[in-house]
Amino acid sequence: MSDSYGRRRLLTLTLVGSGLGYSATAFAALSGNFALFCIARLLTGVCEGNISIARAIAADLHPIIDKARSFSLISAMGYGGYLLGPLLGGYLIYSGIETVFIVAALACFICAGLSHFMMPTSLNKTIQAPSHSSSFVLLRQVDLRRFFMLYLLLTTGVNLYYEYYPLHLVRQFNYTPVDISWATVFLTACMIFTSIWINPIIQRTMSHASAGLVGVIVFGSSLVALPFIDNQFYLVSFALMGAGIAIYNGFLPVYLSNSYQNNAQGQLMGMLVTVFCLGNLFAAGLGSVLSMIDVKWSLLGGALVTFFAAAVFFHGHYKAQIWPQPANATAEI
Repeated sequence: MSDSYGRRRLLTLTLVGSGLGYSATAFAALSGNFALFCIARLLTGVCEGNISIARAIAADLHPIIDKARSFSLISAMGYGGYLLGPLLGGYLIYSGIETVFIVAALACFICAGLSHFMMPTSLNKTIQAPSHSSSFVLLRQVDLRRFFMLYLLLTTGVNLYYEYYPLHLVRQFNYTPVDISWATVFLTACMIFTSIWINPIIQRTMSHASAGLVGVIVFGSSLVALPFIDNQFYLVSFALMGAGIAIYNGFLPVYLSNSYQNNAQGQLMGMLVTVFCLGNLFAAGLGSVLSMIDVKWSLLGGALVTFFAAAVFFHGHYKAQIWPQPANATAEI
């Protein structure tokens, strides 16, 4: 939709929608209205797919702002939100559950104001001959369908890790919720550090394809080791997994954007977000079955599908050369 109606306009509207959703959630929590609570959460969820708009804006601003750098910074800010949000919510909840949602609503309204008044008006322009179809229309192209399939495998593996490492820490180390929260803080800090300081170094030495593949392999290799670590050295695997996630998030979307730079960037980025959500669903279903045997199998399953995604990307890019690359693409390493 941002391709057709303007990125700044739609980003502002979705932020306002999120703010209204959080406001309605606060009212529902205060009044005990469960039906309103469900509707409010649905509204919030619909509006919060706007990370794809932010990435499309980053693609539009290239080369004024380097695309890989801006994508990494967007990821870093997202990781920062995942870090600060739960910590802040943990303190605010003592003032009442509705306070958490009121503060979230205020944050969304502030961001909507920043989007409307500080972003350039050029971002309200629509692309030439915009497609009004959803991102799913991209699946008609065989090459894009294959890329999104490997991305689905990758995000399924990552979500298996996200959803089941807390259970693993409980069973392996008898962690309490506080212990798990600090492990998550450590993981997120590694992701932020990598996005801000390591990715620029990688960009100077590797192509986007090579960097993305390295990120996937680093994550998968660290994940496959995690179930077999029975001491505090598991933090090393957490650090490497955080780095791997930050690396592939910084370079694979850029690779896709560069490969299809003449396509509607909003559709491309929107499809990545959609695939991530599908990966979350698949991970929940697959992990629930594997964890009944042992939660370690959920983590190993995540590593397996991650390596499969790496193999598909390696073959598609280096062997079959499925995805087109612009003439000025960085030389492959």
